[in-house]
Amino acid sequence: MNKILHKFFILFAGILFLSASACSDVDDPVIATLEPAQLVSSTPENGAEGVPIGDVTIVLTYDQNVFCPTAGHSRITLGDATITSVAAKLSNVTIKATGLQKGEIYNLVVPEGVVQGPTYVSAQPVSISFTAKDDPKITATLCTPNPTAQALKLYQYLVSTYKEKVISGTMANVNWNVEGADAVYALTGKYPAMNTFDYVHLPFSPSSWIDYSDITPVKDWWNAGGIVSAMWHWNVPVSARLWTGETAMPDDWSGNVQLTDDAFVQSFAIAKVGDIIRVAIKDLAAGAQGSIKGSNWGEIASGYEYFDISGSYYEMPVTGEILEKLQSSGMILSGHDYTVTGVYLIPANSQGDYAFYKENTYFDAAKATVSGTWENEIFTADLAKIATSLKQLQSEGIAVIWRPFHEAAGGWFWWGKDAESCKKLWIAMFDYFQAQGVNNLIWVWTSEPNDADWYPGDAYVDIIGRDLYNKDTAASNSAYWTEFERYGHKIVALTESGTLGLLSEQWNAGARWAWFMPWYGTNDNGENHATDAWWQDAMSQDYVITRDQLPNLK
Repeated sequence: MNKILHKFFILFAGILFLSASACSDVDDPVIATLEPAQLVSSTPENGAEGVPIGDVTIVLTYDQNVFCPTAGHSRITLGDATITSVAAKLSNVTIKATGLQKGEIYNLVVPEGVVQGPTYVSAQPVSISFTAKDDPKITATLCTPNPTAQALKLYQYLVSTYKEKVISGTMANVNWNVEGADAVYALTGKYPAMNTFDYVHLPFSPSSWIDYSDITPVKDWWNAGGIVSAMWHWNVPVSARLWTGETAMPDDWSGNVQLTDDAFVQSFAIAKVGDIIRVAIKDLAAGAQGSIKGSNWGEIASGYEYFDISGSYYEMPVTGEILEKLQSSGMILSGHDYTVTGVYLIPANSQGDYAFYKENTYFDAAKATVSGTWENEIFTADLAKIATSLKQLQSEGIAVIWRPFHEAAGGWFWWGKDAESCKKLWIAMFDYFQAQGVNNLIWVWTSEPNDADWYPGDAYVDIIGRDLYNKDTAASNSAYWTEFERYGHKIVALTESGTLGLLSEQWNAGARWAWFMPWYGTNDNGENHATDAWWQDAMSQDYVITRDQLPNLK
């Protein structure tokens, strides 16, 4: 043994001797047994409601670090949901599961021994209960405070079938008929349950070709057991009214209409090159002539100093030169041997005297609810005509699913000027109908993407509609769920459609429309909005309600 090793041995022996001498009077050390791990909190909390359906992640937090041996994972249960993974890290145990169903109550059970503390002491058993998110409750009452018995009965039927069945529907061929429904019957042997009529031609009623006071087509459909729906492509005058009154133009040229003050100049601000200034006239005498001047009685444009007139109006197309003068100082009308009764500005792209597309009319939605305006006169008069027709239906005990101002936020109709004016239009109509005793309506608001600011409010809307064209099944399903997430406390319906995935594909994908209604006619490619194959697929499904399956709604 070398000297270094010998010295180490002597030193180590001495340490052992001292250690033995020092511990001879005490007990051997004992390692303490830790208390079982206790649950501190959980996510979701015990008793939580509205836990999202489908997949869920549950986190259990203990008062000490824990682990969870694989052998115990199968002992964890969560009702009929499927546990997909269990993992422990520090003081947390994370449990993932799938298959949660809406409205169901789930109880997570983690038996004793599945979770263990750092010294293998079993944690206390855990039981956590929570409720999966359910569909919002749909009210059984209508927004109309005193609905007819038929309207309430129809609405309650819609509530009872929603998400369990889907109601089939067709659109009238333009306005006041059931031609589309007849075509579906000829193809499939079944009538759709609903037919939608349109008041699009109200300005021309009554006439030889359209008379909304004759409710026979609607009454016959209702009496045959069908559901009645109605919409309104609201045609308004295309022109802006600049002035009305009666100013005679005597044979001595002493009469005139001066549209030159600030108010008139401001009204010309909306004018465009190509627009038409139309002057309404009456009481023409032989040789009558008109004259249009600038504000200082100078020439407004060549050819308008004086000209022969006839008929019920004369016109001046707006050129760049004329537009500049109109928007700076206005114009003066004169002439002889006639009477001026009105001055109007007609859009350049107008194709008639009435229109519902915003680009084709100067009718101002914001002025329609302002008393004293020309637009308000038109608005109120048209409401009176519609109310008369709807009250005719009401007198026959007919309930109507009513869908006005559709696709407002799309911006293509005159009522889609802006959110504020549109809401005022809707509420003004609602209040007017109430004042007139129109109580047979179920009110449908047609939603567009990102239109939350346009919604009139729950107090004025019973059902949410969505119009879809040229969408595949996935896009249609997505649109349904978008509206459901926004308005799940209301029924959601496919209020118009064209060139979509098969109805069976939409249903299987999860789109639970309350009803569907393909548009009449063909799309831009000349194909039917709903092909024969589409209709045959839809009408063959056992969850599609046809007219013969409807209960008595009278």
